[in-house]
Amino acid sequence: MAYDFSDPRLADLKQSYPETPDSIILKADMLREGIRYTKELADIGQWTIPSGTFLSREDIPKEEATGGSVFLLPNLMILPDDTRINTELDKDSPYTISKEGEDAWAICRNGRPVADVSFPRRPTFTQTLADGSTVERALGQRAESCVALVHTAFCEYAKNSDQCAFCRIGNAKIKQTPSRIKRPNRSIEACGLAAEEIDIRHIVVSGGAFVDTALEAKSYARTISALRKVVGQKARITAVCQAFDEDGWKMLKDAGASRVQPNLEVWDEGLWMEIVPGKAKAVGKAEWINRLKSAVDIFGVGEVATNFVAGAELAIEKGFTNPEKAIESHLEGYTFLLEHNIVPVFGFLTKGKGTRFEGAELPSTEFYLTLGWERTKLMDASGMSDRYGSGIDADFACYKCVTHKTCQDYPRLLG
Repeated sequence: MAYDFSDPRLADLKQSYPETPDSIILKADMLREGIRYTKELADIGQWTIPSGTFLSREDIPKEEATGGSVFLLPNLMILPDDTRINTELDKDSPYTISKEGEDAWAICRNGRPVADVSFPRRPTFTQTLADGSTVERALGQRAESCVALVHTAFCEYAKNSDQCAFCRIGNAKIKQTPSRIKRPNRSIEACGLAAEEIDIRHIVVSGGAFVDTALEAKSYARTISALRKVVGQKARITAVCQAFDEDGWKMLKDAGASRVQPNLEVWDEGLWMEIVPGKAKAVGKAEWINRLKSAVDIFGVGEVATNFVAGAELAIEKGFTNPEKAIESHLEGYTFLLEHNIVPVFGFLTKGKGTRFEGAELPSTEFYLTLGWERTKLMDASGMSDRYGSGIDADFACYKCVTHKTCQDYPRLLG
């Protein structure tokens, strides 16, 4: 079917953003509203690429989970133009999935079909890990050719309640110390075996933070070096880590990292202590930016990005009360970063369980559509989209697997 925006809410959004592709409007609204967990999602989850619900705002309802399987939730859904949407569970969402026939589904809003949707099938690997477990259980596959590897599920900032306000890793408060962190060997082994059977184009390595960023850099370098040995030189490896000094960046580059993404998370200086208190105390915004600049010197233009959790500055108690002011703050930051050859990206704030935003009122879909359009104009004016040295999927982020963002969909769909 073509996109059916006869639903009054979608019709209003389309009228307000006539130049924005329909798929981006739908995606933005679904990321804001989430999707209800139903039997249809459970059935699809049995065979599609699974999600650990890491980015989701709620867990799979216990009464719906049967058989103890971890594959009960699709990681993503695919619109007809290949736009991918992250699965964000929300029991109050107007969105559901309906089965329309054999291997045919539709996204519905308030029970009315809006668009056809499909799901990528989970591969079956012929090999097993050394301990006998299956490759797919340890792989962290995000899309057909994309893998996410958790370097560590521990954040040292949580010890003093300095974890980032939006982060589920920090709020898990796993009782470990950096000196006892072990390399994720099972996941690395799974990546190596999977690379023998499927085409792995890129791997994102991320995890919790260490107070000592030099120690964190060494730990990331060890993981990336081991990963590079088993997957070869073809796959792009992105490290989503803290901002390291020049020695740390050289260490990651020598280990085999292709690009890095040390996330500022919020631009306004006054909100750093509110939203990212651990980063504010351990590094500070000014030094973080200096380290971003030095990363460009090591990795090259187009290979260094920083993410903003869009909406956090509106949902936090001491934040902006005016969405326009929040957008103005974002665009000020984006302009500055692009002048220094740093790629600004943003993700949608989510009501992650256990975080300070669990019960927050999220910004409107209009906030995200306005921000996405204005960022796109800045990216075009700067020429950054033509400067990605290690390859581009549409923008710095891969449109196939970084499905909680819309940044990368604009250049792909608008040409």
